[in-house]
Amino acid sequence: MRQNFGVVFWMRFGLLLAIALVPVLVAVATFSPRERNLDEIAEHAAREYDRLIQLREQQVFSIAAFPSIRAFAASSPTTRSQRAAVALNELQAWVAADTNVREAFVTDENGVVIMTTLEGWNDDVSRRQFVADALAGQLAVSPVAQDRGEFSNYYAAPILDNEKNIAGALVIRVAAQELWGATPQGANYYAVLSDENGARLDDTGDAARRLMTFAPLDAARAAEVLNTQLYGTQMPTLRATNLPRAQQLLTQGAPDQLDAADFGASAVAAQRLVSKPWTVLALAQPSSVGETLIRIGIPVLIALVLAFGGAFALKRL
Repeated sequence: MRQNFGVVFWMRFGLLLAIALVPVLVAVATFSPRERNLDEIAEHAAREYDRLIQLREQQVFSIAAFPSIRAFAASSPTTRSQRAAVALNELQAWVAADTNVREAFVTDENGVVIMTTLEGWNDDVSRRQFVADALAGQLAVSPVAQDRGEFSNYYAAPILDNEKNIAGALVIRVAAQELWGATPQGANYYAVLSDENGARLDDTGDAARRLMTFAPLDAARAAEVLNTQLYGTQMPTLRATNLPRAQQLLTQGAPDQLDAADFGASAVAAQRLVSKPWTVLALAQPSSVGETLIRIGIPVLIALVLAFGGAFALKRL
């Protein structure tokens, strides 16, 4: 009789354990705390990047419309010096008032620097994409670039003469720390800002991966990067990691098809910017063995205690 009672006890224990374990393990697998907020994190970061970019674009557009800047850029080379002092004072005051603005310069319609707050007068910068875009009548922002021994972003706007013709471009160089300050990071996740070439403009998982592509660039993109000095005169080519599927999908503009396995992460969320074809990636760090044991072991231990207590209570009935 005692033997049969022991069998019944352990049968009840096993049944109660199964009942307790199923919802606990399903909840642990489905509602991981490191996964559920990644979409929100990526969306918030993308909005902040857009805000910063649009704010700087509006600023450089407004300064480019100053009468002193327009008059200087639209003047002929022989009379330009007469208008230089006022225009240069405007640029110098702007740089002095904003610690993130490292320099400001004006080019003529051919992309030659005709005024700058630093050295580089008469440099031909027409190869730089942000200059070409501004001279084509567009507001422009560059990816993070390495020039003058630091990482920066360039913002540029066209300068118009009185007939609304493009007389030159106004450019500012802003410390990359301004953009990097918007990149989130937490105890269990990190974020990456990637451009349309798959280059990491920021990576809070490992700062050493900044300006590394997820996989090597194809020949056409590599040539364009070199020819346009896209990532700066001190970064003519980019290093790469070995994540080919991530590189392919990001350069194809299909971040919604990315999987966590493409990055060796446990979860990923992606959000495109509005102002640029750039993508924010929020990635959950892979769980360590210890974290996995804690995450699963504690619920299992609780289920064991509940099942044993339930079986013991049924025994007393």
